[in-house]
Amino acid sequence: MNIGPWDIQIISGGQFALDGGAMFGTVPKVVWSKAYPADDDNQILMATNCLLVRGFVNGKQENILIDNGNGDKEDEVFMARFKFEGRGVLDRELARFNLTPTDITCCILTHLHFDHAGGSTRFDIQGRLVPSFPNARYIVQKKDLEDAKNPHIRVRASYLSKNWECLEELGLLETVEGDQEIFPGIRVRLAPGHIEALQNVVIEGEEGKLIYLADLIPTSRHIQPAWIMGYDLDVVTCVDEKIKVLNEVCDSGTVLIFEHDPDVPAGIVSRDTKGKYIVTPVAV
Repeated sequence: MNIGPWDIQIISGGQFALDGGAMFGTVPKVVWSKAYPADDDNQILMATNCLLVRGFVNGKQENILIDNGNGDKEDEVFMARFKFEGRGVLDRELARFNLTPTDITCCILTHLHFDHAGGSTRFDIQGRLVPSFPNARYIVQKKDLEDAKNPHIRVRASYLSKNWECLEELGLLETVEGDQEIFPGIRVRLAPGHIEALQNVVIEGEEGKLIYLADLIPTSRHIQPAWIMGYDLDVVTCVDEKIKVLNEVCDSGTVLIFEHDPDVPAGIVSRDTKGKYIVTPVAV
């Protein structure tokens, strides 16, 4: 997909699994399991659909990653608990486009939870934590970094300091406050509810518009406003924010990226004859 100067590709940061009940909150299992069957451990398959955005802008080649998945540095116990697909997935995905981690110039992080920012750092051969993308600047909301350093008990397990501390020490971590244009045609905007400082990424030009939703609407099955996660901190705000976004994009042709959906990574939204939102898959 091309928008303005940008070539946009969905790439995988690796699949994993989460508890189905936690992913659908108060929605009864008898309802959500029809749309998203669980395994014997009550876990459902999760994707990490990252975006690779490439373009020549202001005299420079930019290779941008939007989120980077779980990464490769967790121990075997952690990987088994969440049924990680394996190690090295993102590097192999970059290689399909003749890129290595050193070619990435910017990482836009929707937030610092481990399944979105875990790929930001890795262990080198001496066992030291180093940036996975040493030539990139990493962009996150200032409030999210503050919350990651002093997390609420509800989200403490999702914020792992090893995913950003060395970036901050090396001066690679940049913070923004609120809605900001990062590159021509690429901006971040706040989408609170899941956490206070979640940011979505919007890419827009004459060719169309794309919104990277992150955990505001993590899968296409979460498209109905009341279908929210047990992980969401502010339920009412999350529902209101979903409604606002859905009203914005419905029947507009805007492409939505569902970061955690293994089957429908991208789609456009309309309403059926009963007024319910439906997602039509599209290729990106």
